[in-house]
Amino acid sequence: MSQSAPQSAPRVGIVVRTRDRPLFVTRALASVLAQTFADWQVMLVNDGGDRAALEAAIAEAGLAGHFDTGRMVMLQHDMSVGRSDAFNRGAAALRTEFVCCLDDDDTWAPEFLDALVDLYDRTRPLAADLGGVAALVSAIREDIQTIDGIEVLVPMGEDGLPNAFLRSDFFLNPIAYATYRHDLYPVQWMLNRQAVLAVGGFPSVFNVMEDRAFMTRFLQHSRLAILDRKLAFHHRRVRRSGDTAQSVAMNTLDNPSYDWRLFSDLARSTVNSPDPTNGAISAEMLRAVAGTLLKEMNDETSALWHKINGESAQLRSQIGALAARLSAVEPPSLAEAPLDARVWDLWQQVGEGDIGFRLGVDTPFLDRLVLSMAETPSGLMLHASAAQHRIVVQVPRTMDWCAFEVSLADLVGRSEGLSVELVISSEPGFLFETALSIWTRDRIGRRTHGFDDVHVHSCPPGGSIRVKRSFAPDQLARGDTPRLSLALPRHASNFSLCLNDLVISRG
Repeated sequence: MSQSAPQSAPRVGIVVRTRDRPLFVTRALASVLAQTFADWQVMLVNDGGDRAALEAAIAEAGLAGHFDTGRMVMLQHDMSVGRSDAFNRGAAALRTEFVCCLDDDDTWAPEFLDALVDLYDRTRPLAADLGGVAALVSAIREDIQTIDGIEVLVPMGEDGLPNAFLRSDFFLNPIAYATYRHDLYPVQWMLNRQAVLAVGGFPSVFNVMEDRAFMTRFLQHSRLAILDRKLAFHHRRVRRSGDTAQSVAMNTLDNPSYDWRLFSDLARSTVNSPDPTNGAISAEMLRAVAGTLLKEMNDETSALWHKINGESAQLRSQIGALAARLSAVEPPSLAEAPLDARVWDLWQQVGEGDIGFRLGVDTPFLDRLVLSMAETPSGLMLHASAAQHRIVVQVPRTMDWCAFEVSLADLVGRSEGLSVELVISSEPGFLFETALSIWTRDRIGRRTHGFDDVHVHSCPPGGSIRVKRSFAPDQLARGDTPRLSLALPRHASNFSLCLNDLVISRG
Protein backbone atom coordinates (compact mmCIF):
# COMPACT_ATOMS: atom_id res chain seq x y z
CA MET A 1 0.00 0.00 0.00
CA SER A 2 1.53 3.28 -1.08
CA GLN A 3 2.38 5.93 1.53
CA SER A 4 2.84 8.90 -0.84
CA ALA A 5 2.00 12.38 0.47
CA PRO A 6 -0.25 14.90 -1.28
CA GLN A 7 1.28 17.78 -3.22
CA SER A 8 -0.11 20.45 -0.89
CA ALA A 9 -1.31 20.14 2.68
CA PRO A 10 -5.09 20.08 3.11
CA ARG A 11 -6.70 22.31 5.72
CA VAL A 12 -8.03 19.56 8.03
CA GLY A 13 -6.09 16.56 9.29
CA ILE A 14 -7.86 13.58 10.85
CA VAL A 15 -6.03 11.19 13.18
CA VAL A 16 -7.66 7.77 13.41
CA ARG A 17 -6.16 5.49 16.07
CA THR A 18 -6.74 1.77 15.62
CA ARG A 19 -5.46 -1.62 16.69
CA ASP A 20 -6.94 -4.88 15.40
CA ARG A 21 -10.47 -3.53 14.93
CA PRO A 22 -11.05 -3.69 11.15
CA LEU A 23 -14.83 -3.87 11.56
CA PHE A 24 -14.82 -0.45 13.24
CA VAL A 25 -12.06 1.39 11.41
CA THR A 26 -13.47 0.82 7.93
CA ARG A 27 -16.76 2.35 9.09
CA ALA A 28 -14.90 5.36 10.53
CA LEU A 29 -12.99 5.87 7.27
CA ALA A 30 -16.22 5.61 5.29
CA SER A 31 -17.62 8.33 7.57
CA VAL A 32 -14.73 10.61 6.52
CA LEU A 33 -15.25 9.86 2.84
CA ALA A 34 -18.90 10.87 3.20
CA GLN A 35 -17.94 14.42 4.32
CA THR A 36 -19.24 17.28 2.19
CA PHE A 37 -16.00 19.15 3.04
CA ALA A 38 -13.28 17.69 0.79
CA ASP A 39 -10.07 19.46 1.90
CA TRP A 40 -8.86 16.84 4.39
CA GLN A 41 -6.22 14.16 4.93
CA VAL A 42 -6.47 11.07 7.14
CA MET A 43 -3.52 9.85 9.21
CA LEU A 44 -4.44 6.27 10.12
CA VAL A 45 -2.26 5.20 13.06
CA ASN A 46 -2.04 1.41 13.28
CA ASP A 47 -0.75 1.13 16.85
CA GLY A 48 0.85 -2.33 16.87
CA GLY A 49 -2.05 -4.11 15.18
CA ASP A 50 -1.89 -6.74 12.45
CA ARG A 51 -1.00 -4.70 9.36
CA ALA A 52 -1.89 -7.42 6.85
CA ALA A 53 -5.37 -7.86 8.37
CA LEU A 54 -5.93 -4.11 8.40
CA GLU A 55 -4.86 -3.67 4.78
CA ALA A 56 -7.05 -6.62 3.76
CA ALA A 57 -10.06 -5.03 5.46
CA ILE A 58 -9.29 -1.68 3.81
CA ALA A 59 -9.06 -3.33 0.40
CA GLU A 60 -12.27 -5.31 0.94
CA ALA A 61 -14.08 -2.09 1.88
CA GLY A 62 -12.87 -0.43 -1.36
CA LEU A 63 -10.70 2.12 0.46
CA ALA A 64 -7.21 1.16 -0.76
CA GLY A 65 -7.22 3.69 -3.60
CA HIS A 66 -7.40 6.59 -1.16
CA PHE A 67 -4.12 5.44 0.41
CA ASP A 68 -2.54 5.25 -3.04
CA THR A 69 -3.42 8.90 -3.74
CA GLY A 70 -2.24 10.13 -0.34
CA ARG A 71 -5.63 11.37 0.88
CA MET A 72 -5.24 8.69 3.51
CA VAL A 73 -1.85 7.73 4.96
CA MET A 74 -1.06 4.81 7.24
CA LEU A 75 1.39 5.38 10.09
CA GLN A 76 2.50 1.90 11.15
CA HIS A 77 3.75 1.11 14.68
CA ASP A 78 5.24 -2.38 14.90
CA MET A 79 4.90 -2.14 18.68
CA SER A 80 2.08 -0.32 20.42
CA VAL A 81 3.01 3.11 21.81
CA GLY A 82 -0.33 3.61 23.58
CA ARG A 83 -3.43 5.68 22.93
CA SER A 84 -1.84 9.04 23.74
CA ASP A 85 1.31 8.77 21.63
CA ALA A 86 -0.66 7.17 18.81
CA PHE A 87 -2.58 10.43 18.51
CA ASN A 88 0.45 12.63 19.13
CA ARG A 89 2.54 11.00 16.40
CA GLY A 90 -0.36 11.17 13.98
CA ALA A 91 -0.88 14.88 14.69
CA ALA A 92 2.86 15.59 14.32
CA ALA A 93 3.00 13.76 10.98
CA LEU A 94 0.28 15.97 9.49
CA ARG A 95 0.95 19.38 7.88
CA THR A 96 -2.60 20.67 8.18
CA GLU A 97 -4.03 23.75 9.89
CA PHE A 98 -6.50 21.74 11.96
CA VAL A 99 -6.49 18.28 13.54
CA CYS A 100 -9.42 16.05 14.52
CA CYS A 101 -9.35 12.88 16.62
CA LEU A 102 -11.76 10.34 15.14
CA ASP A 103 -11.44 7.12 17.17
CA ASP A 104 -11.89 4.01 15.06
CA ASP A 105 -15.30 3.13 16.56
CA ASP A 106 -16.84 6.62 16.20
CA THR A 107 -18.40 8.40 13.20
CA TRP A 108 -19.47 11.83 11.94
CA ALA A 109 -22.48 13.21 10.11
CA PRO A 110 -21.57 14.13 6.49
CA GLU A 111 -21.62 17.89 7.23
CA PHE A 112 -19.43 17.67 10.37
CA LEU A 113 -16.24 19.15 8.89
CA ASP A 114 -18.07 21.66 6.70
CA ALA A 115 -20.02 23.06 9.64
CA LEU A 116 -17.02 23.25 11.99
CA VAL A 117 -14.72 24.96 9.48
CA ASP A 118 -17.48 27.50 8.83
CA LEU A 119 -17.97 28.09 12.58
CA TYR A 120 -14.22 28.60 13.09
CA ASP A 121 -13.93 31.08 10.19
CA ARG A 122 -16.94 33.08 11.45
CA THR A 123 -15.82 33.12 15.10
CA ARG A 124 -12.06 33.66 14.74
CA PRO A 125 -12.32 37.41 13.92
CA LEU A 126 -14.33 37.89 17.13
CA ALA A 127 -12.10 35.79 19.42
CA ALA A 128 -8.37 36.10 18.79
CA ASP A 129 -7.60 33.23 21.19
CA LEU A 130 -9.95 30.79 19.44
CA GLY A 131 -8.11 27.47 19.26
CA GLY A 132 -10.81 25.20 17.96
CA VAL A 133 -14.48 24.30 17.56
CA ALA A 134 -16.71 21.33 18.38
CA ALA A 135 -20.13 19.94 17.55
CA LEU A 136 -22.66 18.33 19.86
CA VAL A 137 -22.70 14.53 20.14
CA SER A 138 -25.15 11.62 20.11
CA ALA A 139 -24.38 8.40 22.00
CA ILE A 140 -25.26 5.41 19.83
CA ARG A 141 -25.86 2.04 21.48
CA GLU A 142 -24.90 -0.90 19.25
CA ASP A 143 -24.14 -4.60 19.29
CA ILE A 144 -21.79 -6.89 17.38
CA GLN A 145 -23.77 -9.73 15.87
CA THR A 146 -22.79 -12.59 13.58
CA ILE A 147 -25.08 -12.99 10.57
CA ASP A 148 -24.32 -15.80 8.09
CA GLY A 149 -20.84 -16.09 9.60
CA ILE A 150 -20.06 -12.38 9.18
CA GLU A 151 -19.72 -9.91 12.06
CA VAL A 152 -21.89 -6.83 11.63
CA LEU A 153 -22.61 -3.76 13.78
CA VAL A 154 -26.29 -3.45 14.68
CA PRO A 155 -27.59 -0.11 16.06
CA MET A 156 -29.71 -0.51 19.20
CA GLY A 157 -30.92 3.06 19.66
CA GLU A 158 -29.62 6.24 21.27
CA ASP A 159 -28.31 6.43 24.83
CA GLY A 160 -28.89 9.38 27.11
CA LEU A 161 -25.96 11.66 27.94
CA PRO A 162 -25.05 13.43 31.19
CA ASN A 163 -26.13 17.05 31.47
CA ALA A 164 -22.49 18.09 31.08
CA PHE A 165 -22.77 17.21 27.35
CA LEU A 166 -26.00 19.18 26.94
CA ARG A 167 -24.96 22.67 28.07
CA SER A 168 -25.81 25.61 25.83
CA ASP A 169 -22.62 27.67 26.37
CA PHE A 170 -21.09 29.06 23.18
CA PHE A 171 -17.55 28.48 24.50
CA LEU A 172 -16.43 25.42 26.45
CA ASN A 173 -16.08 26.58 30.06
CA PRO A 174 -12.57 25.64 31.33
CA ILE A 175 -13.49 25.57 35.03
CA ALA A 176 -16.71 23.66 34.39
CA TYR A 177 -14.78 21.24 32.17
CA ALA A 178 -12.19 20.62 34.89
CA THR A 179 -14.99 19.68 37.31
CA TYR A 180 -17.07 17.55 34.87
CA ARG A 181 -19.83 20.14 34.65
CA HIS A 182 -19.11 20.69 30.94
CA ASP A 183 -17.88 17.81 28.83
CA LEU A 184 -17.14 16.55 25.32
CA TYR A 185 -15.54 13.58 23.57
CA PRO A 186 -12.59 13.82 21.14
CA VAL A 187 -14.93 12.84 18.27
CA GLN A 188 -16.63 16.23 18.72
CA TRP A 189 -13.71 18.62 18.22
CA MET A 190 -11.55 20.17 15.49
CA LEU A 191 -8.54 22.07 16.90
CA ASN A 192 -5.69 24.19 15.59
CA ARG A 193 -2.93 21.62 15.12
CA GLN A 194 -0.07 23.89 16.18
CA ALA A 195 -1.95 24.82 19.37
CA VAL A 196 -2.40 21.10 20.11
CA LEU A 197 1.32 20.42 19.65
CA ALA A 198 2.27 23.49 21.68
CA VAL A 199 0.64 22.08 24.84
CA GLY A 200 2.23 18.66 24.28
CA GLY A 201 -0.75 16.77 22.87
CA PHE A 202 -2.15 13.89 24.90
CA PRO A 203 0.00 13.03 27.98
CA SER A 204 1.88 9.80 27.26
CA VAL A 205 1.60 8.35 30.77
CA PHE A 206 -2.21 8.28 30.71
CA ASN A 207 -3.90 4.96 29.89
CA VAL A 208 -7.33 6.58 30.05
CA MET A 209 -8.67 10.13 30.50
CA GLU A 210 -5.83 11.33 28.26
CA ASP A 211 -8.21 13.57 26.33
CA ARG A 212 -9.40 15.25 29.54
CA ALA A 213 -5.85 15.92 30.76
CA PHE A 214 -5.01 17.38 27.35
CA MET A 215 -8.14 19.53 27.07
CA THR A 216 -7.66 20.91 30.60
CA ARG A 217 -4.24 22.22 29.52
CA PHE A 218 -5.46 23.32 26.09
CA LEU A 219 -8.17 25.50 27.64
CA GLN A 220 -5.55 27.38 29.67
CA HIS A 221 -4.34 28.94 26.40
CA SER A 222 -7.16 28.74 23.84
CA ARG A 223 -10.92 28.97 23.63
CA LEU A 224 -13.13 26.37 22.01
CA ALA A 225 -16.47 27.30 20.43
CA ILE A 226 -19.33 24.78 20.34
CA LEU A 227 -21.78 24.45 17.46
CA ASP A 228 -25.33 23.78 18.58
CA ARG A 229 -25.83 20.81 16.25
CA LYS A 230 -25.47 17.05 16.87
CA LEU A 231 -23.00 16.07 14.15
CA ALA A 232 -20.74 13.63 16.04
CA PHE A 233 -21.59 10.04 17.03
CA HIS A 234 -19.98 8.27 19.99
CA HIS A 235 -20.65 4.52 19.61
CA ARG A 236 -20.99 2.19 22.61
CA ARG A 237 -21.27 -1.59 22.74
CA VAL A 238 -24.04 -3.20 24.82
CA ARG A 239 -22.14 -6.33 25.95
CA ARG A 240 -19.66 -4.96 28.43
CA SER A 241 -21.10 -5.61 31.91
CA GLY A 242 -18.66 -8.46 32.62
CA ASP A 243 -15.57 -6.87 31.12
CA THR A 244 -12.61 -6.75 33.52
CA ALA A 245 -9.69 -6.22 31.14
CA GLN A 246 -8.91 -4.33 27.94
CA SER A 247 -10.95 -5.67 25.03
CA VAL A 248 -10.87 -4.58 21.41
CA ALA A 249 -14.63 -5.02 21.19
CA MET A 250 -15.33 -2.60 24.05
CA ASN A 251 -14.88 1.11 24.55
CA THR A 252 -11.86 1.57 26.81
CA LEU A 253 -13.62 4.49 28.48
CA ASP A 254 -16.23 2.04 29.77
CA ASN A 255 -13.64 -0.42 31.00
CA PRO A 256 -13.69 -0.89 34.79
CA SER A 257 -10.14 -2.27 34.86
CA TYR A 258 -8.63 1.22 34.72
CA ASP A 259 -7.76 3.21 37.83
CA TRP A 260 -10.23 6.01 37.30
CA ARG A 261 -9.45 7.89 40.49
CA LEU A 262 -5.74 8.27 39.72
CA PHE A 263 -6.14 9.55 36.17
CA SER A 264 -9.18 11.65 37.00
CA ASP A 265 -7.20 13.57 39.62
CA LEU A 266 -4.12 13.82 37.40
CA ALA A 267 -6.26 15.30 34.60
CA ARG A 268 -7.20 18.35 36.69
CA SER A 269 -5.06 21.40 37.25
CA THR A 270 -3.43 21.07 40.66
CA VAL A 271 -3.27 23.75 43.36
CA ASN A 272 -0.57 22.14 45.51
CA SER A 273 2.35 22.47 43.08
CA PRO A 274 2.83 26.20 42.39
CA ASP A 275 5.70 27.49 40.28
CA PRO A 276 8.50 28.22 42.84
CA THR A 277 10.07 30.82 40.52
CA ASN A 278 6.93 32.93 40.28
CA GLY A 279 5.54 34.47 43.43
CA ALA A 280 2.59 36.06 41.61
CA ILE A 281 -0.75 34.30 41.36
CA SER A 282 -1.12 33.17 37.77
CA ALA A 283 -4.35 32.86 35.80
CA GLU A 284 -3.78 29.10 35.68
CA MET A 285 -3.50 28.95 39.47
CA LEU A 286 -6.70 30.99 39.88
CA ARG A 287 -8.54 28.59 37.58
CA ALA A 288 -7.18 25.60 39.48
CA VAL A 289 -8.30 27.06 42.81
CA ALA A 290 -11.74 27.88 41.43
CA GLY A 291 -12.01 24.42 39.90
CA THR A 292 -11.03 22.73 43.16
CA LEU A 293 -13.55 24.74 45.18
CA LEU A 294 -16.29 24.02 42.63
CA LYS A 295 -15.47 20.30 42.71
CA GLU A 296 -15.75 20.21 46.49
CA MET A 297 -19.10 21.99 46.30
CA ASN A 298 -20.28 19.59 43.58
CA ASP A 299 -19.22 16.57 45.64
CA GLU A 300 -21.16 17.83 48.65
CA THR A 301 -24.21 18.58 46.51
CA SER A 302 -24.00 15.18 44.82
CA ALA A 303 -23.75 13.37 48.15
CA LEU A 304 -26.81 15.25 49.43
CA TRP A 305 -28.74 14.49 46.23
CA HIS A 306 -27.93 10.77 46.44
CA LYS A 307 -29.04 10.71 50.07
CA ILE A 308 -32.33 12.45 49.28
CA ASN A 309 -32.89 10.37 46.15
CA GLY A 310 -32.23 7.13 48.03
CA GLU A 311 -34.61 8.05 50.81
CA SER A 312 -37.22 9.15 48.26
CA ALA A 313 -36.92 5.85 46.40
CA GLN A 314 -37.38 3.96 49.66
CA LEU A 315 -40.45 6.04 50.52
CA ARG A 316 -41.89 5.52 47.02
CA SER A 317 -41.41 1.78 47.40
CA GLN A 318 -43.12 1.77 50.79
CA ILE A 319 -45.99 3.90 49.51
CA GLY A 320 -46.34 1.62 46.47
CA ALA A 321 -46.44 -1.48 48.64
CA LEU A 322 -49.01 0.13 50.96
CA ALA A 323 -51.18 1.25 48.02
CA ALA A 324 -50.97 -2.25 46.56
CA ARG A 325 -52.08 -3.83 49.84
CA LEU A 326 -54.95 -1.35 50.13
CA SER A 327 -55.97 -2.32 46.59
CA ALA A 328 -55.78 -6.03 47.51
CA VAL A 329 -52.97 -6.63 45.01
CA GLU A 330 -49.35 -7.58 45.54
CA PRO A 331 -46.44 -5.18 44.87
CA PRO A 332 -44.07 -6.16 42.03
CA SER A 333 -41.88 -9.13 42.90
CA LEU A 334 -38.73 -10.38 41.17
CA ALA A 335 -37.96 -13.55 39.26
CA GLU A 336 -37.36 -16.55 41.51
CA ALA A 337 -35.04 -18.64 39.30
CA PRO A 338 -31.82 -19.72 41.11
CA LEU A 339 -28.81 -17.64 40.05
CA ASP A 340 -26.81 -20.69 38.95
CA ALA A 341 -29.59 -21.75 36.58
CA ARG A 342 -29.94 -18.40 34.82
CA VAL A 343 -28.63 -18.13 31.27
CA TRP A 344 -29.87 -14.59 30.51
CA ASP A 345 -30.88 -11.69 32.74
CA LEU A 346 -32.48 -8.48 31.50
CA TRP A 347 -30.83 -6.27 34.12
CA GLN A 348 -27.35 -7.41 33.14
CA GLN A 349 -28.07 -5.99 29.69
CA VAL A 350 -29.36 -2.68 31.07
CA GLY A 351 -26.46 -2.07 33.44
CA GLU A 352 -26.47 0.16 36.51
CA GLY A 353 -27.70 3.49 35.15
CA ASP A 354 -30.81 4.74 33.37
CA ILE A 355 -31.09 4.35 29.60
CA GLY A 356 -33.63 5.40 27.02
CA PHE A 357 -33.87 5.19 23.24
CA ARG A 358 -36.26 4.87 20.32
CA LEU A 359 -37.30 1.45 19.08
CA GLY A 360 -37.84 0.03 15.62
CA VAL A 361 -40.08 -2.86 14.62
CA ASP A 362 -38.15 -6.14 14.17
CA THR A 363 -34.94 -4.39 15.32
CA PRO A 364 -33.32 -6.26 18.25
CA PHE A 365 -32.57 -4.31 21.42
CA LEU A 366 -31.00 -5.21 24.79
CA ASP A 367 -29.49 -8.31 23.18
CA ARG A 368 -32.59 -10.54 22.79
CA LEU A 369 -35.69 -8.36 22.76
CA VAL A 370 -37.71 -7.30 19.74
CA LEU A 371 -41.08 -5.71 18.96
CA SER A 372 -43.18 -7.42 16.31
CA MET A 373 -45.91 -5.46 14.53
CA ALA A 374 -46.98 -4.51 11.02
CA GLU A 375 -45.25 -1.12 10.91
CA THR A 376 -43.20 1.25 13.06
CA PRO A 377 -45.36 4.05 14.51
CA SER A 378 -43.68 7.28 15.55
CA GLY A 379 -43.04 7.57 19.27
CA LEU A 380 -42.04 3.94 19.85
CA MET A 381 -39.69 4.25 22.85
CA LEU A 382 -38.02 2.46 25.75
CA HIS A 383 -36.78 3.70 29.11
CA ALA A 384 -35.09 1.59 31.77
CA SER A 385 -34.24 2.54 35.36
CA ALA A 386 -31.97 0.17 37.26
CA ALA A 387 -32.70 2.00 40.52
CA GLN A 388 -36.45 1.42 40.13
CA HIS A 389 -36.09 -2.06 38.55
CA ARG A 390 -38.49 -0.89 35.89
CA ILE A 391 -38.46 -0.94 32.10
CA VAL A 392 -41.23 0.78 30.13
CA VAL A 393 -41.91 0.16 26.45
CA GLN A 394 -44.21 2.86 25.05
CA VAL A 395 -46.32 1.88 22.02
CA PRO A 396 -48.44 4.76 20.59
CA ARG A 397 -50.74 2.37 18.68
CA THR A 398 -50.78 -1.43 18.90
CA MET A 399 -53.00 -1.75 15.77
CA ASP A 400 -54.11 -5.25 14.67
CA TRP A 401 -51.03 -7.00 16.06
CA CYS A 402 -48.26 -6.04 18.45
CA ALA A 403 -46.06 -8.44 20.40
CA PHE A 404 -43.11 -8.06 22.75
CA GLU A 405 -40.81 -11.01 22.04
CA VAL A 406 -37.76 -12.60 23.66
CA SER A 407 -35.38 -14.72 21.59
CA LEU A 408 -34.71 -18.19 23.09
CA ALA A 409 -32.25 -19.31 20.42
CA ASP A 410 -28.77 -20.68 21.22
CA LEU A 411 -29.02 -20.40 25.01
CA VAL A 412 -28.77 -24.08 25.95
CA GLY A 413 -28.02 -27.40 24.29
CA ARG A 414 -30.64 -29.20 22.23
CA SER A 415 -31.37 -31.64 25.08
CA GLU A 416 -32.24 -28.89 27.58
CA GLY A 417 -35.43 -26.95 28.10
CA LEU A 418 -35.89 -23.33 29.09
CA SER A 419 -38.00 -21.38 31.56
CA VAL A 420 -38.86 -17.71 31.16
CA GLU A 421 -40.02 -15.57 34.08
CA LEU A 422 -41.56 -12.15 33.55
CA VAL A 423 -42.78 -9.70 36.18
CA ILE A 424 -45.23 -7.21 34.68
CA SER A 425 -47.01 -4.35 36.44
CA SER A 426 -49.73 -1.98 35.25
CA GLU A 427 -51.80 0.90 36.59
CA PRO A 428 -54.92 0.31 34.43
CA GLY A 429 -54.46 -3.48 34.15
CA PHE A 430 -54.84 -5.51 30.96
CA LEU A 431 -55.17 -9.01 29.48
CA PHE A 432 -52.39 -10.52 27.38
CA GLU A 433 -51.29 -13.79 25.81
CA THR A 434 -47.97 -15.61 25.93
CA ALA A 435 -46.93 -18.30 23.47
CA LEU A 436 -43.93 -19.96 21.89
CA SER A 437 -43.39 -18.30 18.51
CA ILE A 438 -41.66 -20.59 16.02
CA TRP A 439 -40.70 -20.55 12.36
CA THR A 440 -40.68 -23.90 10.56
CA ARG A 441 -40.41 -25.12 6.97
CA ASP A 442 -43.08 -27.09 5.15
CA ARG A 443 -42.44 -30.06 2.87
CA ILE A 444 -41.41 -27.87 -0.06
CA GLY A 445 -39.09 -25.65 1.98
CA ARG A 446 -41.31 -22.62 2.56
CA ARG A 447 -40.95 -20.86 5.93
CA THR A 448 -44.16 -20.79 7.95
CA HIS A 449 -44.90 -19.15 11.28
CA GLY A 450 -47.00 -20.39 14.14
CA PHE A 451 -47.70 -20.17 17.87
CA ASP A 452 -47.50 -23.06 20.30
CA ASP A 453 -48.85 -23.44 23.84
CA VAL A 454 -50.88 -20.20 24.07
CA HIS A 455 -51.78 -18.95 27.58
CA VAL A 456 -53.97 -15.98 28.59
CA HIS A 457 -52.98 -13.86 31.62
CA SER A 458 -54.44 -10.91 33.54
CA CYS A 459 -52.36 -8.13 35.06
CA PRO A 460 -54.58 -6.56 37.79
CA PRO A 461 -55.14 -2.78 37.93
CA GLY A 462 -52.53 -1.12 40.09
CA GLY A 463 -50.75 -4.42 40.65
CA SER A 464 -48.38 -6.88 39.08
CA ILE A 465 -48.18 -10.46 37.84
CA ARG A 466 -45.30 -12.93 37.70
CA VAL A 467 -45.53 -15.23 34.69
CA LYS A 468 -43.41 -18.35 34.32
CA ARG A 469 -43.45 -20.22 31.02
CA SER A 470 -41.48 -23.46 30.58
CA PHE A 471 -40.69 -25.07 27.24
CA ALA A 472 -39.41 -28.58 26.73
CA PRO A 473 -36.46 -29.36 24.42
CA ASP A 474 -38.75 -30.82 21.73
CA GLN A 475 -40.83 -27.62 21.68
CA LEU A 476 -37.74 -25.43 21.21
CA ALA A 477 -36.42 -27.74 18.48
CA ARG A 478 -39.51 -27.38 16.27
CA GLY A 479 -38.20 -24.12 14.78
CA ASP A 480 -34.87 -22.46 14.11
CA THR A 481 -35.63 -19.15 15.90
CA PRO A 482 -37.88 -19.83 18.92
CA ARG A 483 -39.20 -16.80 20.80
CA LEU A 484 -41.45 -16.21 23.77
CA SER A 485 -44.13 -13.92 22.37
CA LEU A 486 -46.18 -11.62 24.62
CA ALA A 487 -49.16 -10.39 22.60
CA LEU A 488 -50.34 -6.92 23.69
CA PRO A 489 -53.98 -5.71 23.57
CA ARG A 490 -55.15 -4.89 20.04
CA HIS A 491 -55.94 -1.32 18.93
CA ALA A 492 -54.67 0.22 22.17
CA SER A 493 -53.50 3.84 22.22
CA ASN A 494 -50.46 5.02 24.20
CA PHE A 495 -49.98 1.56 25.65
CA SER A 496 -47.16 1.13 28.21
CA LEU A 497 -45.68 -2.29 28.89
CA CYS A 498 -43.93 -2.14 32.28
CA LEU A 499 -41.44 -4.92 33.08
CA ASN A 500 -39.94 -5.29 36.55
CA ASP A 501 -37.93 -8.41 35.77
CA LEU A 502 -37.19 -10.85 32.95
CA VAL A 503 -35.00 -13.92 33.37
CA ILE A 504 -34.34 -17.00 31.22
CA SER A 505 -33.09 -20.14 32.99
CA ARG A 506 -32.45 -23.81 32.33
CA GLY A 507 -35.27 -26.24 32.94
